[in-house]
Amino acid sequence: MNPSPLLARFFLITSLLTGLYVTNAQAEDKRIAIWLSDAQRATVLAEMRQFLIASQAILENALNENMDRVEDAAREVGLKQLQGMSAELTAKLPPGFKALGPQVHKEFEEIANEAETLGDRDEILNRLAKLQNLCIQCHAVYRLEREKP
Repeated sequence: MNPSPLLARFFLITSLLTGLYVTNAQAEDKRIAIWLSDAQRATVLAEMRQFLIASQAILENALNENMDRVEDAAREVGLKQLQGMSAELTAKLPPGFKALGPQVHKEFEEIANEAETLGDRDEILNRLAKLQNLCIQCHAVYRLEREKP
């Protein structure tokens, strides 16, 4: 018996079952939806991108022992950025999301303070790891959705 047709059937069935699983997994997003206007959604996503850019700059500069740049990157998204969100947007955010936001800004501020004072690279990297766990926690629980006009 030629194993090629049997093997082809096996791969076809495996592919179909995998496709069904992936489609089902994507359809069952159980995260909490946060409904925002396009402009509000863009604001939140822009802030998250700033967190990611700052995190990369902190990582790279901490590894290169450039504490001035670590401090600059962290302060940019630290406590001063916390004050920029509109009351209308804040009112739409669930309490858990609102609690995580200030924590993230405070952690960036703590990284900036560490870079400014002792400049302990290991401490900065540990703080960055802790901060990124907050990001992971938020993304695991919440998703941003567009309000219908």
